[in-house]
Amino acid sequence: MTSVPVEKWTPERRRQLTRDALIDAAAHVFTQRGFHAASLDEIAETAGFTRGAIYKNFADKEELFFAVFDRSTEVNLAAFADRMDSSEGSELDAGAVADIWEAVRGRDRDNYVLELEFRLYALRNPEVQDRYASHMRTMRGLIVRFIEERTEEAGITLAVPVEEVAVIVESASEGFLASAYLDPELGPLFGRFLELFMPVLVADGAPAPAAAPAATKRPAAAARTRRR
Repeated sequence: MTSVPVEKWTPERRRQLTRDALIDAAAHVFTQRGFHAASLDEIAETAGFTRGAIYKNFADKEELFFAVFDRSTEVNLAAFADRMDSSEGSELDAGAVADIWEAVRGRDRDNYVLELEFRLYALRNPEVQDRYASHMRTMRGLIVRFIEERTEEAGITLAVPVEEVAVIVESASEGFLASAYLDPELGPLFGRFLELFMPVLVADGAPAPAAAPAATKRPAAAARTRRR
């Protein structure tokens, strides 16, 4: 009978597993309670540890909060990069952009609520705004890369800098995402916005981006909210 190898847990491995469990628990509690109402005791209990385990891994609640923020950003970046790499075709069309937005930004309501909590904390604490802005610039850089690759492949020349396009699309998507969660009956408005917005970006004489297919599906964010 073949024996199954058992992973040996080194002190470093145990520490990492504890840290990961605390971050998972903190993400849940911060989502449910908000930063200020969340207690370290509840986070520790949710993770199955004592409060002392938190202080062995994090200096305070804010450091734990940003550990959750860092991991959330990493997940978003990985999801966005994966969607970019797996996206087929070379056209910069509204449907492709809307699909990537749906896959990354509309994953689930809890993730959106947690991101709102990060944003509120940054707005209320100017000393951490640079850290938040740095994460957002990293995410925006992937959007810029996607647009640059697609416009080059399609022979499209934009009438405005691609960095500005990324900011506009990102800012607009936040509003549409909120609307989708608050009122799922609104439908796929972000895809409609892109259909109207993207032709305006093209310089005179350049081929226009393709429109989204007529039967654009409802964003996952709205559909999941409706089923709750």
